[in-house]
Amino acid sequence: MAEPNNTTNIYALIFSVLLWSALSIAMIVIGSMYVGDCPREPNIPIYLIVAGASHLVAFCLNPLKKTAEKLAIALETILALFTTCWFIAGSVWVFRIYPENPRACNDVVYKFAFGILIFEYIFLALAVLFICLCSCCVGLNVARGNSDTKLSNP
Repeated sequence: MAEPNNTTNIYALIFSVLLWSALSIAMIVIGSMYVGDCPREPNIPIYLIVAGASHLVAFCLNPLKKTAEKLAIALETILALFTTCWFIAGSVWVFRIYPENPRACNDVVYKFAFGILIFEYIFLALAVLFICLCSCCVGLNVARGNSDTKLSNP
């Protein structure tokens, strides 16, 4: 079996960081442009700004792992808790006014926030599915290894 190409892994990592960085910058820009243009739910542009900034801060913590690992882990944990709470709050703010037609919110900022949240929900679902599949595979390998050991040692 061929070993995975390290160059491919590096390109995938670079692509991922560039994609999330671009989305984060777009969140900050669009949120900033439309602050005050969503009277029904004025927190939606604020949600975009803060969520985009927190994503960028998370990327900036990566180099810190090499020099101050414990500090980086503590900051990542705090940021993860904050980001999770902010994601839930943003979901409430955006999806609460979804049924209203017309929405008293700028169409660009609303649809962008809606799209970002849906994208993040899909990403989260795929991550959970991947973890579940990996856990099942590990469990099957452990079970298979235990049964092979029991069969060979009567």
